[in-house]
Amino acid sequence: MREFIYPASIVFFMAAALVWPTVRIWRREGVWPVVFHREGAPVQRVLGALLSVFFVGLIAWGFMVAFLDPASLGIISLPPAAATVGWTIMAVGTALVLLAQTHMGSAWRIGIDDRPTELVTSGLFGLCRNPIFTGMLTALAGAVLVAPSPWSLVSFLLVTAGIGVQVRYEERHLLAMHDRAYADYASRVGRFVPFIGRLDRLESSPRGCACA
Repeated sequence: MREFIYPASIVFFMAAALVWPTVRIWRREGVWPVVFHREGAPVQRVLGALLSVFFVGLIAWGFMVAFLDPASLGIISLPPAAATVGWTIMAVGTALVLLAQTHMGSAWRIGIDDRPTELVTSGLFGLCRNPIFTGMLTALAGAVLVAPSPWSLVSFLLVTAGIGVQVRYEERHLLAMHDRAYADYASRVGRFVPFIGRLDRLESSPRGCACA
């Protein structure tokens, strides 16, 4: 039974964090929230494709961990306490994602939508501007700790870098869409954690912003 917990946890995270909110918004709002394909910027389309490949690979990794010899996957043996910490971190990260999606409501998107969306600044978004990404990275860090290997660590670092690029595109988009309201909000609230990554110049132009 234990060998199924890891892939089952990953599948649950994917379903709860990506599939269910996509279906929920489409059914309630009549809007398809996965919008990477709508974006003209080549970098955005590449990021969307890479994100899809990563999540498919994450599910595959979960089943490989369950059914293949750990040594063949390069999994590093750690004390049992490390796995316990990893499972806890995964649970906390998943909870953050689900709660942040609830707070974001119908404004939730995967990618940058040129259609108007509400600027959400309450709930977890009052603590950091990207709590969904914070929760995702937290959950993925826990998954790495449960089954640590060079492959999972490198994948986590690449995803972290990709999310960093994506967030900066989203910031420019939100500045263009919400102008001073987003600039004021971003000057008070950190990017991924409280206080860190706030905008240090209140410019209404996306090209004029500088981030701490």
